[in-house]
Amino acid sequence: MHAAEPALASFFEQVAQKDNTLLNTIKQEACFRLDQAQWHFTLPDLYSFLQLYDDVFNLVDYSQFRQLVFSSTVNQDIKPYGAEIIITDNQGKVDKTGYALVWQTG
Repeated sequence: MHAAEPALASFFEQVAQKDNTLLNTIKQEACFRLDQAQWHFTLPDLYSFLQLYDDVFNLVDYSQFRQLVFSSTVNQDIKPYGAEIIITDNQGKVDKTGYALVWQTG
């Protein structure tokens, strides 16, 4: 297990729980779109952000990061918080595809 795995899970759990400090940091990034219902991102933008957010992500290169994301249990981890990650804009290439963490209403 790479040290970035628990850091990735923790990051998404904090977002799913709508941690105000973290959401305010995300909101300030021009590459992201964030509203009450969802947070939109691409994997390259997420990787760049996480490298600034937590030094552990500087220990993995981008291809390792992608592999980490796709092998993670993030969707299972955030489901108890009423959130899930979905594809919002499938561009046929992982690096160009848009994703969103969506909070379920109700």
